[in-house]
Amino acid sequence: MKNYFIFLLSFFPFFFTLAQNKQFDTKLQTKTITRELNEISQNINERKGDPKQQEMRLLQLKKVSEDLNYDRGTFQSGSLIMMLYAFQGRNQDIITLGKQLKKVAQGKVDTYGTISSIYRRSALALGELGLDDESIKDFRTAIKYIQTIENRDTRLYYLSICYENMTVYYENKQFDSKFADSILYFRKKSLAAAKQVRDGSIVPDNLKYDQIAFTNMAIGVFYLGKEDTKENIKEAEKYLLDGLKIIENKKYNIAPESKIRMLNQVSWLYSEKLDYKTSIAYSQRALELEKQVHSPGDRVESYEFLADSYAGIGDSQKAKFYLDKYSYLKDSLHVATKNNANVVMKSMVTDGVNVQKEKSNKLLTIILSLILVFIIIMILLWRRKKRNLQKKYEEIIYKINSGKENSPVQPIQTTKYDGNKNPAIIPEDTAKLLLEKLEKFEASEKYLKNEVSLSWLANHLNTNTKYLSEIIKLERGKNFSNYINGLRINFIVDKLYNEPIYREYKISYLVEASGFATYKVFVVAFKNEHGVTPSYFIDKLRASE
Repeated sequence: MKNYFIFLLSFFPFFFTLAQNKQFDTKLQTKTITRELNEISQNINERKGDPKQQEMRLLQLKKVSEDLNYDRGTFQSGSLIMMLYAFQGRNQDIITLGKQLKKVAQGKVDTYGTISSIYRRSALALGELGLDDESIKDFRTAIKYIQTIENRDTRLYYLSICYENMTVYYENKQFDSKFADSILYFRKKSLAAAKQVRDGSIVPDNLKYDQIAFTNMAIGVFYLGKEDTKENIKEAEKYLLDGLKIIENKKYNIAPESKIRMLNQVSWLYSEKLDYKTSIAYSQRALELEKQVHSPGDRVESYEFLADSYAGIGDSQKAKFYLDKYSYLKDSLHVATKNNANVVMKSMVTDGVNVQKEKSNKLLTIILSLILVFIIIMILLWRRKKRNLQKKYEEIIYKINSGKENSPVQPIQTTKYDGNKNPAIIPEDTAKLLLEKLEKFEASEKYLKNEVSLSWLANHLNTNTKYLSEIIKLERGKNFSNYINGLRINFIVDKLYNEPIYREYKISYLVEASGFATYKVFVVAFKNEHGVTPSYFIDKLRASE
């Protein structure tokens, strides 16, 4: 027995050495995995490399990390895969992978910010598919994990991203008054957190400033989406131009996708300011850049702003060209999003079936409830659209009854024609006389003539085109094309309201009677002026007879 014990002891150094070698080999593998994941992360953030190859390699690293029980590698590779999916709009895949990773993360500490990223990316995907309750639950869990991140700058950076991403939940509920200010609140919190990240820290400067630029853009867009007032436009311009400075600064090396989104929103800003040429220039820059990265969601925005701006300068041919492109791409994206949402919802239902197969009746109730909710949502959206149209109609009737429909825009308070507000430097007496002539022209219905142009009207009013264009811009708040279109539309609106016989005429007759060259230009101008189509307005007038 003693000899047997001595024999076993002789093998102990061998097993000890073997265990040490195995432990050393594992540490070497985990270091190699971490180094490669960091390289892939940098390439993804800088949009370098082939996404398909990166996805394949990340899946391999995730599998190896799982086999080694290397949690950091598992979570980091999983988070990076979800990031790739996000760039490709693969919300269903994000949610599916997120479910798997969240199970593994239970009870773990988020030292490096990878677990919080998994919950945040899952929450954002759920929110984009309209699954609000699941979305906000994951966002709140993400914030809890972020609080455990050791490094201060990393913690602030991830907080900034999470606060901004959380607005998807409040945007889905923006028509609920109690959530009205939440979007701006969280975006400003996001901006404040990003600005506290120190330059040259563990967070790369390009990521920090990309986040600052994006949040500035998001706040600017928030103000653009509010009521069209000088104060809101001014606030939007402040934030958007701050973001624009960052993305145009080459030292920050901002990703192309971020640049495209910023250029599009700046285009929207200038469209709201009626500076259509500048708006077109920014949208065209965005489209050129989009060719490098292929981002349909950004491209559809460029088409929308180009269609609006070309309509604004009176180029109906180009406006129609971009409107057709916008409509086709928008419909395609809507179908894809709807299909993803349906797949995710079916996946959730299937998970419930796998857990409790015997509760088939409960499953049927869930499915029917979802269908009922979908139907209710569709009805509510339809009613909302109907209410908005009714409101627009009532606004038209109010303007007619209050005598405000005689001109496209009510004259603003008397403008003092000095060198600052009056680039054309029109003599004050000349300006007042020209304004009086313009008001007589508006009352004369001569604007219905086909030959009306800026040159024609300048000759008719015995002035020059420069003075006339400036007076219309200052006193009517429109360019010449929109000004004439407004007069013509309001003429036909008045006829339709006060002379019922006009409601029986074909649209083609109304087009000719109001001085428009084509049906499409007439319809676009009508909707641009009053927010409803001529057909809708006529149908409402007939119904009120």
